[in-house]
Amino acid sequence: MGSGIGSGYGLAKRPGFIHRVAAMNINSQALDAVNRCVIEELERAGEELSPRTTHNWCGLFTEHVRRVEAAIVHTYQLVAHSAIRQESPAEAAKLWREMSTYCDFALQKLKGLKDQFPDCGTPELYDLVLDYKNAADERYYQNVHDSECLKTPPPDHLFPKTS
Repeated sequence: MGSGIGSGYGLAKRPGFIHRVAAMNINSQALDAVNRCVIEELERAGEELSPRTTHNWCGLFTEHVRRVEAAIVHTYQLVAHSAIRQESPAEAAKLWREMSTYCDFALQKLKGLKDQFPDCGTPELYDLVLDYKNAADERYYQNVHDSECLKTPPPDHLFPKTS
């Protein structure tokens, strides 16, 4: 078996497969539902493992932490990929706002869990999500600014008149 994306399924050998997958539009509602489910699973695991009576409770909880981390990183990559392909900065800003909202949701759920499970990677995940939220907010505001700049006409006499 070769290595690379989809090599285990022979997908990498299909011409154009990866390009078609990369060109797909994000269905933000489906993505949001899946991502929120991953975070809610983490929260449920925190409730179930709270008494810490389960053998390997931290290892079990850490698996959920890793899933949330993967969801955050992957979603950010998808949003970045899609945002740069938007026709207008205003449309890109909407995507970054959704990413920021998703990070807010994760931070809300992680706030208590990071203190409850400090040795299972939760504080580090909280910090990572906060970094992604800040990056998404920065890109949101930059795209809003770019969108406003597009509406501003250039000042008179900026460019020489052509005859």
